[in-house]
Amino acid sequence: MIDNRLSKIMNYEVDDSLNELTDTDILLNFQQAITSLYPHLIPIHAHAYYAWDDIVIPLFYEMIYKTFAYKYGIEIEQNETHAYMFSLRCYEGIHHIECFPKMAPFKGIMNNDYFEVNDEELKGKRLVFKSFGDSVHYLTTGLDTENTDAVNFELVEVDVICSQSNRITDIDGCTSFFIHKDDVEFTFVAETFNKDLQK
Repeated sequence: MIDNRLSKIMNYEVDDSLNELTDTDILLNFQQAITSLYPHLIPIHAHAYYAWDDIVIPLFYEMIYKTFAYKYGIEIEQNETHAYMFSLRCYEGIHHIECFPKMAPFKGIMNNDYFEVNDEELKGKRLVFKSFGDSVHYLTTGLDTENTDAVNFELVEVDVICSQSNRITDIDGCTSFFIHKDDVEFTFVAETFNKDLQK
């Protein structure tokens, strides 16, 4: 955890068994859960648009942020967290998850095109987790039933932010792009919530 809170009060029950899990383990557990869940949503037409949002956004909060609350012993209210799939104009003053590439250079993916991201391009920038995606299927608008077995959410969508301002910036013209899940580590960033910054 990166602790950017102004007050370090620990006011939440701690589950010591969660110390065996890294922040990356917790995120990848969610990735596996939605990979398993997604095919079951297609027959009931709950796999796209508002239905998908209504399922996955609260599920992310419960499986990720509530787990961090019990792991680190801090209270995490849903309205004080960066919501799954959303970009923010500023990532200061709201709980979020950062992504750290395991090596550089690494491959970024945008519109099914690969591009290389090196240390120089990462200077003064950070990568914030936005969602999991699939390299073959565009899931936001849904998927045909016969393709469900191929969905595995193996990509990580990140927003690029400026380290100093915590605001959206870009790498090679992209303000967000995908990285393969095996190429990044995840770290929870605890912030003191600032509603003025989030307006």
